[in-house]
This record gives sequence, C-alpha cells and structure tokens, in this order.
Amino acid sequence: MSDFHTTPVVCLHSSAASGRQWRRLVADGGPAWRWHTPDLFGHGGRPGWPELMPSQLAVEANGVLAGLPWPREQGFHLVGHSYGAAVALQIALQHPQRVLSLTLYEPVAFGLLPALGPNEPEWEEIRHVAATLATALDGDDALAAARGFCAYWNGRDGWPELDDTQRRRLADAMPAVRRHFEALFAAQWSDSLLDLLRMPVQLFCGTATRASARRVAQSLAVRLPLVRFGWLAGAGHMAPITDAARVNPLILDSLGAMQRVPTA
Repeated sequence: MSDFHTTPVVCLHSSAASGRQWRRLVADGGPAWRWHTPDLFGHGGRPGWPELMPSQLAVEANGVLAGLPWPREQGFHLVGHSYGAAVALQIALQHPQRVLSLTLYEPVAFGLLPALGPNEPEWEEIRHVAATLATALDGDDALAAARGFCAYWNGRDGWPELDDTQRRRLADAMPAVRRHFEALFAAQWSDSLLDLLRMPVQLFCGTATRASARRVAQSLAVRLPLVRFGWLAGAGHMAPITDAARVNPLILDSLGAMQRVPTA
C-alpha cells in the first residue's frame, strides 16, 4: 500500500542559493511529506561542478539522482525554482516513470528561446547577463560577477545591503553559476521531447519578473502536455525566497492536488 504521509518531495534551489532555501517550505509542509533539499554543485556544502564533465543539465540531474535517499523504484514529486526548476525538468525527461509531478517557479531553460524566432530580445538580454558574468570571472573578479548577477535577478542593486560573509558566499558560487548558464543555453528541448512529460505540471511565473524568465515560462506553458499555468501578481523572479509566505502555500496546494489517493 502506498503511504500518503511519506511521499517523497525533492526541492531544487536557484543559482547562488542552497538547499536551505527551502527550510521554510519544509517547516510549513511538515511531516505530511518526506522532504529532500539537496545542494547543487558548487553551492552550500557541495563541491563544485565536476571539472571534466560537460556543462549540461544532465550532469546536475545525475548528481541529484545519485543522492536520493530512497530506493531507485520509489517515485517522487519535484519542486524547483529558476535553475533548480530547469534541472527538475531534466530529471523528468530522463526518468519520466519516477517523477509523480512537477511544481516549478520560473524554470530558466534559456535554450528554448532561440527557437521562438530570430532576434529574440529576451535571448539577447540573458546572453548579455551571462557574458558579463563570464568576463568578470575571467578578470578574477568574482565579487563583480556576483553583484551583477544578483542585481539582474533581484531587479535592483542590493549589494550595499549585504555583509562581507554574504558577498563572499555569493562570489564563491559564481564559477558554478557560469556552468549553469552554459547548461541552460544548451537545453534546446524539442516539442517532441517535451511531449514525453506526461506527469502533471504546475508552472508559476511572477508578473514582475525579468523578461527572459517570463518568455521561457510562457513557452513552456504552451508546450508541456499536462501543464497548469499561474501568474503571481507583483512577484519577481526571486519570490520563492523573498516572498515565501505567498509562494509556499501555492507549492503545498499544488503538491496536495497532485498527490494520488492511496490505493491497496
């Protein structure tokens, strides 16, 4: 008999964050779910991106799958934000039979943008963000890379509000974030591939987010076969962190709706 109260949920964090991003969600959701909130490569307590491995979402996805604390045959729900949401989609593409559902806030699968048409402004915008970050890293200025990256996604420069420890933590994540951009740009999923995702998907997007993230979300909203799409009024890209009081109930409602009634 399946057990409603121990259904696993894997939560994947955004770039430059860590699994601790989800600690409030775990507290809000409580023991009704079996939570797993891993750190992705180069974040939190996890070592950096495997040096000899390519910058592909499959590398991150395989790292997550290898660390799951339950048997391989166990199904699970996936929750993801930003880069973590794109990794969640990659996991579902690799193992659709194991993924029970996807609850995603603005999955930044930027590789979808070029196929939408020539001279997509959102594509040029995010390429510029990635190039600026790479230039700063090549100049051995990880602090500048982190400042620009955070300013883009937060919609303002909040760097003066951070202490030295916070700034250094963000700077230390930038080499991995560079890999993230490369992997996201390479994720050029076709319609036929996305059509394989036959599990229910709840997709959220903030109305005050960046144009690049909005464009990807809108593309996925019409390409995923079993997707429900919802706007979060006034929310930016970082809302799962900055506005968790609004986002977490939506995630928990989604998980509850997608959980099948236990059967013998």
